[in-house]
Amino acid sequence: MVDVVFSDVDGVLTDSSINIGDDGESFKSFDVKDGYGIVEWHNHDDREFVIVTSRSSAAVEHRAAELGIDEVHQGVTDKRETITQIAERLGVDLDDAAYVGDDLSDVEAMEAVGTACCPADAVPEVRDECSYVSPRNGGHGAVRDTLENLRNDSTTVLGVIPARYGSTRLPGKPLVELDGKPMIQHVYERANRADLLDELVVATDDERIVEAVEAVDGTAVMTEPDHATGTDRVAEVAAEQGFDFTINIQGDEPLIDPKLIDAIVQALRENSPNVATPISPIDDSSQLNNENTVKVVTDTDGRALYFSRSRIPANGTTNETYKHIGLYGFKTDFLLKYIDMESDLEAAEDLEQLRLLENGYEIQTVETDYDSKEVNVESDIPVVEKELRQERNNETQ
Repeated sequence: MVDVVFSDVDGVLTDSSINIGDDGESFKSFDVKDGYGIVEWHNHDDREFVIVTSRSSAAVEHRAAELGIDEVHQGVTDKRETITQIAERLGVDLDDAAYVGDDLSDVEAMEAVGTACCPADAVPEVRDECSYVSPRNGGHGAVRDTLENLRNDSTTVLGVIPARYGSTRLPGKPLVELDGKPMIQHVYERANRADLLDELVVATDDERIVEAVEAVDGTAVMTEPDHATGTDRVAEVAAEQGFDFTINIQGDEPLIDPKLIDAIVQALRENSPNVATPISPIDDSSQLNNENTVKVVTDTDGRALYFSRSRIPANGTTNETYKHIGLYGFKTDFLLKYIDMESDLEAAEDLEQLRLLENGYEIQTVETDYDSKEVNVESDIPVVEKELRQERNNETQ
């Protein structure tokens, strides 16, 4: 849960406009909706709202006084150092803090907190750092929207990586070495970078996988050996943990993007369906008729209409046809109902997500540019290793 919110002023609480009067005095325009959101945050949630800005303005002091904001820090040259000192004084861990910013001067402070947020019109470099981007612009309700979103963040999120040792096509798959590490370590370390997971667990049927995860200070639990699907294995763990949301993170996706995990959590918070999953445009024509690439069609609101290993739509072309990426977010109480459902379509296509559609439930899709690269067979290993090495080389340059 977020206990304190640090906020910039220009471009966040205002629209960045600075009006200069005849005598050189500056004027700023604040949104009433943002003010209401801040008061609610203070009065009903009893949480701190702190202003941290590099400029100085009497208008900011006046507006802060109106809203009952005690912590106002203007003329700040090092925002990261300032918020670190404030958090220490308030007795708050920065992992339990959020920062709302809009420009490059905010990036270092954003990197220091547990939750980075920004208005819709923030610069691209800032949006890339954020786990939440408000649909509203700075000075036009972005702060209130963000505070309401953070209030919803009281929902707890469990990430589970199902990892079965006895893969038919690639036995011992979770322990296959990729660029010097077992695959399960790559998946765990990447998933652990997601901002919105409260806990991450590997669910397995083999002690060797437990040992590999614990060797890197991860958490792994033994589950029943005879689960029919990875989701059933995830559900066993979820039933014992008591989190609001459960994210099923595939154990054969060593290149998984942690920001995609956050996007799935956000989709669960913002949409009515009990399940959310990512999709991506197909840009390789060879995948259109490849049965290992699961295709999906959606309605105009991004709700899945059908998944298939066959080409759908029949005349679909690259960049018009979407593939499914094997990452699922569930509202946990619904997940525990899902595992008892039956489906003929699931058996026909060998796709467990069809169990939901056939039983009349909706799946919210989230479009992404992430290019999924699973490890299913021996020939996938050099392809993924090449990507991992390239990534490592880029980081060291």
